[in-house]
Amino acid sequence: MKLSFASKNALPPEPPKPDVILSSQSIGRKMLLEKLGVRFRVVVTRVDEDAIMDKKPETMIKKRAAAKALEVVANPRVYSIPEERESLIVAADSMAILGSKTFGKSTDREDTKNMLKALMGKTHNIVTAVHIVLAQNNSITKTWEKTVTTKVTFRKMNTVEIESYVSRFDFTRFAAGYALNEAPWDLVTRVDGSYTNVIGLPFEVLLPILRSLKIII
Repeated sequence: MKLSFASKNALPPEPPKPDVILSSQSIGRKMLLEKLGVRFRVVVTRVDEDAIMDKKPETMIKKRAAAKALEVVANPRVYSIPEERESLIVAADSMAILGSKTFGKSTDREDTKNMLKALMGKTHNIVTAVHIVLAQNNSITKTWEKTVTTKVTFRKMNTVEIESYVSRFDFTRFAAGYALNEAPWDLVTRVDGSYTNVIGLPFEVLLPILRSLKIII
């Protein structure tokens, strides 16, 4: 009978990498994760974001991002989250702020035009709140929270340009009615800060987390 023995120097098998869940229907956030080559699944939660309000815009988007992540943790069966392994749930919420005025998603074409008119020729802030949790079996083992601000400057546009802009693209899905990754347009003249933050998921927050969990190298 032939016996075999494991080498004393053999390393134990590495634990499986967490499943990545994007708790957002944002096209921009989905695109950014795809660019990284990360395998992930999109989950659209039942959270009513419009019902989550606060006097401070930054606090409001923090609450909205957290709600989208925690909803998935609390209801793994509803969102088909595996219980036998860890899941990294990524959620975020973004808003444009100019002075004391906030700009969320536009409701229709006219609303988009009004937003563009208010922002053109000025510099506004795009603020994104990121809420990421590592969880398993309804239990959170680690949480990352971060808010990132980027300054974006618009050039002035005339009425014809604005009409052409809103007729070509559907911007009711985006904060302030625009998206850097969607339109080949020159309305943005300057970006001071994180470009990926303007799209909706700042890499300076996300990448260190993915590397620490060995999801990416």
